[in-house]
Amino acid sequence: MSIRSQLLVDEITTRQPLSSREVSRFSATEIREAISKLVANDRMDLAQALGDAGLSLYPDHPEILAIATLLAEVRHDWIAADQLIEQLVHLQGDATPVVTWQHWVRILRSQCEHQKALKVVKAALSLYPDQAIFIEEHRSLMSLLGDTNAMVMPTGFQ
Repeated sequence: MSIRSQLLVDEITTRQPLSSREVSRFSATEIREAISKLVANDRMDLAQALGDAGLSLYPDHPEILAIATLLAEVRHDWIAADQLIEQLVHLQGDATPVVTWQHWVRILRSQCEHQKALKVVKAALSLYPDQAIFIEEHRSLMSLLGDTNAMVMPTGFQ
């Protein structure tokens, strides 16, 4: 954690609430690091407030979208998590890492959105065709949805 991130943690824990002007002095990376530190210290209320501020300041920054998604997952706010991670995936495009796709599938499964989860798995497989986790997710979702014939490798997000 950078010195500036620690400064933000110190400020938010001693002088809350901070104005958006005060938070705007910090970069997206510093905000993400501060949120991580707050979560590690079990200060979820402050982490969420800082996450909301980060989203308002940096709505299209991958680090902020990723940490905000994780905060939503911890709260079991699957709808918010789905919206945030979908935005992140669209922003990252073909550079979206495996772990992000995995989180999106988990979020969708948590909402019982199995059809959409299958579409996401197919999109992930189009980028990572040899990833065992996605092959197994595809098999599992196809079985769950009643198509047991189904291990055709997908060609893209449909």
